[in-house]
Amino acid sequence: MRNVAMMFGAISCCALSACSPSGGERIDSNLECAALISAANALVISGKAENDPGLAKRALVSSMTYLAAYAIPKGIKEAEAFEQVKSLRATLIESLTPVDIMSRARRCADRSPR
Repeated sequence: MRNVAMMFGAISCCALSACSPSGGERIDSNLECAALISAANALVISGKAENDPGLAKRALVSSMTYLAAYAIPKGIKEAEAFEQVKSLRATLIESLTPVDIMSRARRCADRSPR
């Protein structure tokens, strides 16, 4: 269990260092990035957006990296963090176009550590 906590701590540090502005783009928070990547996946599964192979390849690791970077410093439990992602994902799907979600999710995945 200690190794898992150390791994999430290291991932969090990497994710936090990866979130810097580039070219005046809007920078999404760690929670937003986790929710955007989840929303992009949901859109692809439902057929509302085309699959992005690059995003699909990195989606799980990137999403979990952002979620850990959000939850660990705040002391948020895993179940609560996942509920927050699900809630924000639903809001994003209702309020943004699939193109916007896919674009922002890809930008998040590209910024996460490799």
